[in-house]
Amino acid sequence: MEIKTGFRNILILGACLIAAMILAFGFSQYAFFEDTAQSERMDKLSVEGMQLVQLTNEVLLYGEPRAVTQWRSQYQEVERLIKDEKLTLNGDLQEVMGPLRIRFANLLPLQEKLVQSQVRNTEPQVVRIIASQLFQDATQMQASLRSLKDLADEAFKSAYETAKQRQVLIFSLFTGLVSVYGIFVSLLFRKAILTPLYDLRQTIHSIREGQKAKAPVHEDDEIGAVCTTFNILLDEQESTRRQVQAISERFRNIFEQAAVGMSIVSTAGDWLEVNQCLCDILGYSRDEFLKTNYQAITLPEYLEDDIERVRIILSGEKAFDSWETRYRRKDGSVIWARITTALARNSGDSPMYFVTVTEDITERKNAEARIREINRQLEEQAHDLKRTNADLESFAWVASHDLREPLRMVSSYVGLIKKRLGPELDEDMTQYVGYAIEGAKRMDAIILGLLDYARIGRRGGTFELVPLDEVLAESLLNLSVTIKETQASVTVQEGIPKVIGVRSELIRLFQNMIGNAIKFRHPERPPQVKVGWEERQTEWVFSVSDNGIGIDPQYFNKVFQIFQRLVHKDAYEGTGIGLAICKKIVEHHGGRIWIESTLDQGSTFFVALLKVKLD
Repeated sequence: MEIKTGFRNILILGACLIAAMILAFGFSQYAFFEDTAQSERMDKLSVEGMQLVQLTNEVLLYGEPRAVTQWRSQYQEVERLIKDEKLTLNGDLQEVMGPLRIRFANLLPLQEKLVQSQVRNTEPQVVRIIASQLFQDATQMQASLRSLKDLADEAFKSAYETAKQRQVLIFSLFTGLVSVYGIFVSLLFRKAILTPLYDLRQTIHSIREGQKAKAPVHEDDEIGAVCTTFNILLDEQESTRRQVQAISERFRNIFEQAAVGMSIVSTAGDWLEVNQCLCDILGYSRDEFLKTNYQAITLPEYLEDDIERVRIILSGEKAFDSWETRYRRKDGSVIWARITTALARNSGDSPMYFVTVTEDITERKNAEARIREINRQLEEQAHDLKRTNADLESFAWVASHDLREPLRMVSSYVGLIKKRLGPELDEDMTQYVGYAIEGAKRMDAIILGLLDYARIGRRGGTFELVPLDEVLAESLLNLSVTIKETQASVTVQEGIPKVIGVRSELIRLFQNMIGNAIKFRHPERPPQVKVGWEERQTEWVFSVSDNGIGIDPQYFNKVFQIFQRLVHKDAYEGTGIGLAICKKIVEHHGGRIWIESTLDQGSTFFVALLKVKLD
């Protein structure tokens, strides 16, 4: 039950108790008034009767008309009082009221007789007799009235004593009830309010002393709800404390185990806390750090800039800053350090301290110096290489003209000799002439191949998004005569993607690989060539498979070397440059090329090109 409901009921009970007490005292007063009303009526009757007796004596003494008139008026008043039903019906008064009524009834006839006698001048003796009798009745009536007065006094006294006893009884009863009510209220107040509040106070005291405690919930009332809410807040506070402790421990672990120097620095520059990594970087112990400040270890030529950066952060122009500076270690050596610092502020936005990360970049700085020197050397080498490449390019063009020109002249004149002396040449001479012409042609082909090989990546072709379906279509078009003559079957996997590359070089790449697959066909079966592709995470992998003569695995690396032939020139024509050109094209595109083959069953050449976006 709620406290307010309980105390409302208590107040209602108290109000009822007060109302009952008021009613009881009111009833007591009413009963007292009722009891005293009878005695008052008796007393009034006795007083008025005595007044009537006194007037009767005056009438007897003076006989004045005024006295007679007053007597009659008083008689009527006494008659009204003596006829009161409450006096008439009261059995306890009949012993007094009976004679009183008789004597009172005799007064009026005797008084009238006396008046008539006086008016008629009746004999004095008769008048005296009547007067004597009237006086006697009046005297007897007076005695009865005194008795009535005594009864009235006794009745009033009895009523007073009864009322007094009744008041004492009511007061005692209600005093006891009020005491019980007060004790009940006190116990209820103690149970409902004082005890829970005392327990709550003890709980708070225990918590202040660092003990774990919870407020006991005695009842399901308002204070119980307060205690329950207090316990919930304690649980939330404990949960928050654990979270804060976990965060603090996590921060401490991060702070202590960080691979960079970390520190907490006051706004004046004093070290407040440092981790072991910073101690290792600068060679100081933790205690030595805490006795100094960052100004003491900063080289003078860098100190002014550091102080200015700190001032800017303190002014609020920046929340944090990062810069490079130089510190002097305890052993006197100087290091480069990269400083990143941020200012921690309290809830009132007032600066508290700096959280600083210090990274030793001495090795990086030294490496940068070495790299700068290496770059300088590379620039010089690149300049020399550029000049050499230009010389080679010039040499290649010169070679293509100066070397091929004598070969064409040799081939032409040997052809003329064969034509003019043809009938005169014997079989051996004809064969020798053929060898000379064939050698000149092969030499020319080799020179052309070398020129092509040297020009890979030097023709100024631009990298662009190239649809490989168009590349393959053009490559197959260039090989259409060979495909038709050899009755080869070439299939291309659908959906072949677009890649970034030099269009002409990609055409040469696929043309060479498909041409090789057709050239080195198996003599017992028609060539079948399949071009496939596969998407991987960072690259496209393309394949050209055939059912040709295959390659022994021991020659896999050798096939991509220039002028390397694995079959006799009489069996398969060629210069041994085709696959070397393919490898150079692939490497120019940042890719890789390899082979998988089984001798006498066929080969598969793979080309992997990176999936890159065109800027």
